[in-house]
Amino acid sequence: MAAFTEDFTRMRHDFDQSQEDRRRLFEQTRQQVQQMACGVQEQLAGFRQEFQQMRGEIAAAADRVRTELREFGTDLRTGGEIFRKKSMPH
Repeated sequence: MAAFTEDFTRMRHDFDQSQEDRRRLFEQTRQQVQQMACGVQEQLAGFRQEFQQMRGEIAAAADRVRTELREFGTDLRTGGEIFRKKSMPH
């Protein structure tokens, strides 16, 4: 009976230890996943900020191109009118 009690006590201790090991592994894994999630969220925030900045730069460049094309069209129209006036006989 003493051998059975010792074996049972040892098995119970091993079981308790395996439960503790499993709980510790779970907690470590959970913490690692949380850390990775925080890192990913920080990266996404950085990407979002870069994207917004690039979007603003692209919009500003598009505005400049529109303005320059409008001015170019005006210059062509005005220059063409001046050229026609000079070349027309009086």
